[in-house]
Amino acid sequence: MLLIRWMFFLAVSLSLSALSLGHEANAVGDTSRPVWRLDLRSVGFTAFAAKGEQWGIDLRPNPLCFADGSVLIATFITREDVTTLARRGQPGALPLRLHGIFLGAETGKVQSTKEWSITRPRGGIISVGAGEFAVLTPSMIALYSPSLELVKDFKLSSDEQSHLWDFHSSPTGKSIVVEYHYPEASYQWVDTKSMLPQPISIPTVAFHISDDEVAIVRNPYIRSKGFLDEVLVRAADNPWRPICRVLPGQAGDCGDPEFVSNDVLALVMPHAFRLVPKTGGDAILKVSFRDDEWLGRPLHPSADGKRLAVTVWEHKGGSALLDISSHSVLKRIVVYDLRDRQAVFTLDAKQQKIKHVSGVVLSPDGTLVAILTDGILEVYQVPPL
Repeated sequence: MLLIRWMFFLAVSLSLSALSLGHEANAVGDTSRPVWRLDLRSVGFTAFAAKGEQWGIDLRPNPLCFADGSVLIATFITREDVTTLARRGQPGALPLRLHGIFLGAETGKVQSTKEWSITRPRGGIISVGAGEFAVLTPSMIALYSPSLELVKDFKLSSDEQSHLWDFHSSPTGKSIVVEYHYPEASYQWVDTKSMLPQPISIPTVAFHISDDEVAIVRNPYIRSKGFLDEVLVRAADNPWRPICRVLPGQAGDCGDPEFVSNDVLALVMPHAFRLVPKTGGDAILKVSFRDDEWLGRPLHPSADGKRLAVTVWEHKGGSALLDISSHSVLKRIVVYDLRDRQAVFTLDAKQQKIKHVSGVVLSPDGTLVAILTDGILEVYQVPPL
């Protein structure tokens, strides 16, 4: 009888402890565990990777985006078996498919799916706000409504497709620059709401855009002094204005520009970054990493421009003597809050047994971060401030 009472008391104590621990985890928010996890193989992911593709196109959008605060979109490409033959005057079925998986951001439940035939193994989806999204493929840009209905599109001619190099989108997705190469670089500015392209002059292939401006890095040579390092910004074809300038002989450099919102520009270096107003002036935030830590590109801002996620990597292996290249391994993902100018979330890659990620995205308000690794999609809660 005493043994039975003791066992009953122990079971009740363990149950209460479990309830207490569960309540504590929910109260403090266990950010080391994902809110939900989904294996995209359950919806058709095959880990297809192109081999020996044609030279030129560099179209690699983030495979993750939030259409809005409630919908997360994951994309991947598959190659299908084609069993029908092409007939004269009728193109055959394309074997490549771009898949969009539309998920509940809070639950991970699949809400709908859609696919597009593509001509080359490149493409993806970007958010343009208010639940709308744009599909980027080597042959077109297409705007869709939240109900997955085509609103407008911009189709590239066969000549433009053959010269296409990349699509550059603003952080909000409302503007896209189409980059062509051959015989020289040329550009078109596309407003995703109207899908009307306009030619634009950009004096370099190293640039980044906001909804209405372009930022470039330039290194002009000053006779008898050396190279000047500067970052310039302009709207349309207005005069360039300097955001950063390092004169010959001065220490350091400006870094590469990347808009994190329409008002804030990141100046990114291999082991550091700083955020500055697009009009110039004092830095909003400065972050430095160790010399053996490398900052991933691109950065991942939230749509409201108030938070920023970055990936930090380390190089492992390799031998200069044997001419063996090193490989990059993810160390952590960090989310910074621009208002409080501090880190609010850190995901330790080693602890989570993650060696690399193919996609990282913040929800529009920065309270969720989604990551994609080998077809496994996980969403983590970021503490609010």
